Amino acid sequence: MLSCRLQVVTILVATLPVFGGMVVAAPARTANSRQDNQPPAPPATENAWPKLSEEEQSAAVKELKKYADDAASKLQRPLQGFETRYFLFFSDLAPKEAQNWAGLLDRMYARLAEMFAVPRNQNIWRGKALVFVFSKAGDYRRFEREITRSDAGSTAGRCHMAGNGTVMIAFYRQEDALEFAHVLVHESVHGFLHRYRTPVFIPSWANEGLAETIATDLVPQSGRRSQVQGRAREGLQQHGSQMGDFFDADRLDAWQYPVAEMLCTFMIKAGKSNYVDFINGIKDGLSWRESLEQKFKAPLDRLVPVFGQWLGVRNLQA
Repeated sequence: MLSCRLQVVTILVATLPVFGGMVVAAPARTANSRQDNQPPAPPATENAWPKLSEEEQSAAVKELKKYADDAASKLQRPLQGFETRYFLFFSDLAPKEAQNWAGLLDRMYARLAEMFAVPRNQNIWRGKALVFVFSKAGDYRRFEREITRSDAGSTAGRCHMAGNGTVMIAFYRQEDALEFAHVLVHESVHGFLHRYRTPVFIPSWANEGLAETIATDLVPQSGRRSQVQGRAREGLQQHGSQMGDFFDADRLDAWQYPVAEMLCTFMIKAGKSNYVDFINGIKDGLSWRESLEQKFKAPLDRLVPVFGQWLGVRNLQA
């Protein structure tokens, strides 16, 4: 179990001065809790997303609603809209179910806002995040093809991020409600990270890792974390205890997703405030390697072996 592995991390970290700034004392903190009395992170000063006035935000919301109406008209699919504090949710699902999923997204936003010290009730979106959920996979793929002009392939959901800061997310309602909820949260985390602080892109290994970690946290499924842990361990062992192109790949391979989730889980448990500083460092212009060393206080050649010990993979190398 993870709690047992954390004891190993505590012992190992004590022997590595480079981890001196990390908080690993029990009880471990989870992804949804900030340290007591921890001040908010300083705002990004360069290349930050422009702050919109109330009038500009209202205009952006109006623009997004029109986009949704136009899409529904073009597809000839009646889509009912639900507006929350942070999301515009359009769907052909039954109203009660649609409202339930919209509420889950607001909970995701609150969780991430608390984690990254976004001031209470601050809306980081341009207008609001626009979400489409279709009851049938075919309608989702048609939406992607005809509205976004892209190929959905075998995906169950996608997050689209425009250069002007607009975030749009589209899905279809998978048969398994928990799997659908997981994908819904996962893709929405990508949108949040895009709009957080600056437009700087978070590398795939960290982006996918946080998306999976938050989705697993917000959509609990019995035994899922242990299963992910096992798949991550098995994948690394099958690849000779080598991370391969994990840290540099623009898109992760399937076997690397569990690794990304467990690495994110490990980093948050080892030092949540340092993890937030690591993301902030990237957003504020550091390379991920620089931010890992300067903000998380752990260069890659020290982080990977300790992560391997925690996960149960001997002699893990980057």
